[in-house]
Amino acid sequence: MKNICRLILVGLLELVSLFSIQAAMPEEDTYPTPERLFYIARSLNRNLVCYDVNVQGGKLDLDEPIEVYWLNRTDRPGYTNGLNFIQRKLAYGYKVKQKGNDACRVTLSAYPRDITIRKEGDSYQAFVDINGSPARLVSLFVQLKPNSSINVDYVELQGYAVETGKRVTERIHQ
Repeated sequence: MKNICRLILVGLLELVSLFSIQAAMPEEDTYPTPERLFYIARSLNRNLVCYDVNVQGGKLDLDEPIEVYWLNRTDRPGYTNGLNFIQRKLAYGYKVKQKGNDACRVTLSAYPRDITIRKEGDSYQAFVDINGSPARLVSLFVQLKPNSSINVDYVELQGYAVETGKRVTERIHQ
């Protein structure tokens, strides 16, 4: 009986721990930088894929406007790593679709919606349509299907509406 109670208690503690990790806001421990445009969080683990603006000589580098890297938030919090070839080509890389005057339009390798990068005030920002209206993109959250590390259930865009400044989200089911 004592062992059964202990197992139940351990199970409940693990369940509470699981819910508290999932309930934590994705913005916590993101180690923001002044260059951060947006990041991708995934249900698989707490690590992030970060997208920072690449500025050369005070202007947007139109050939390589974004620096993409992994940000560790679990076993080595705050440490970063580059993407490997497959991650760049199939999942987290990007393509420049259009270049302009200190601005560009890109798409992510695994997400076809256009993202515009341009200077707003003193910093560069990423803009995308969320719920059909222009918004400053802050993050994408990728919910994977149960028992899968590659099949996506939905992607949730999070940002701030350009017109109102209010937080907006859009969930896109795959």
